[in-house]
Amino acid sequence: MSAPTIPPTMRAWLRMRRGPPRTSLELTTTYPTPSLPSPSSEVLICVSHVALQFSTDVIFRTIPVIPFTAPSVPELEFTGTVVAAGSAASPDVREIGTRVIGYQSIPDMFLFGRGALAEYVRIPSSQAARLSEESDMAAMGGVLGSGSTALKMCRVGGVKDGDRVLVNGASGSVGKLLVQVCKMKGAKVVGIASGRNEEIVRDLGIDEFVDYQKHDFLPAYLASQYREEPFDFVLDCVGVQALYANSPGYLKPDGAVINIGSMEGPGALIKNWFFNALWPTWLGGVPRRYIMFSTPPTKDAAVVLIRLVEEGKLKVSVDSVFDMEDVAKAYEHLATMRARGKVVVKVER
Repeated sequence: MSAPTIPPTMRAWLRMRRGPPRTSLELTTTYPTPSLPSPSSEVLICVSHVALQFSTDVIFRTIPVIPFTAPSVPELEFTGTVVAAGSAASPDVREIGTRVIGYQSIPDMFLFGRGALAEYVRIPSSQAARLSEESDMAAMGGVLGSGSTALKMCRVGGVKDGDRVLVNGASGSVGKLLVQVCKMKGAKVVGIASGRNEEIVRDLGIDEFVDYQKHDFLPAYLASQYREEPFDFVLDCVGVQALYANSPGYLKPDGAVINIGSMEGPGALIKNWFFNALWPTWLGGVPRRYIMFSTPPTKDAAVVLIRLVEEGKLKVSVDSVFDMEDVAKAYEHLATMRARGKVVVKVER
């Protein structure tokens, strides 16, 4: 396939100041299109869809813009089509016209402003993985971040056949994939979500469902129901400190709480991690392991996730797809925490 004509400028969303997306973001139509250096192992991708992250909205509202720096383009993960490739690019994504899933590195986004909410993105070919021609570009645009997290939670915990696992936030973007990965490994899964999402979660194959809205204090209910058959792991995709603080009532002594959620805010998240992970039991610490980690996407995870989706072993759900011009509305919807899957922005015209 011959290389398409690449315009010198493009549409891109820029973060100009601290605040909610409606006031902090501006859409420009004259942002310089990235060019490939020569020689290069990078690829230039015409972006199809971008998945929005809840944590990005939190960053907009809490972290100031660094003075005297250029406005930054937000977001990390996307799908698109390769329109240019360096001579040293990976063979699997070097061909013009290849459909890919890709991601920007966190340093590139935060330090250099090279995010994904733009019509063209330049990344190392090691950060792109080939998609089939039949792939749903909107759905695959939102699988990498959540899927990488789900895979790592199971890997770090060592979830295996016969384990009993409690997934909090089973109807969220990570939770849905996490339930499916745990079931693939042969674990018995109890999922926690709101009653309105029960059917969605049960369709993923969980063994039991818990509607947190029916219980004034969820840990007390969990202790009453599961004290005799405690869990091997509590996988918390929401970030509820009470689940860990009361975990001896329903978690095995050698079990672990693995948390990737930040519902209580970044300050509480850091404080909870410090006390949960480091406070010794003999000084009143909770006698259960507490694990928390960050999960930047990897190409290896992308390849695994693509294979699982294409083989029909992993269902990816998209809550909604917004047009490029409606990014502020998309973030506002995401901030309600009622999305039943990934919130995605369609960039391609």
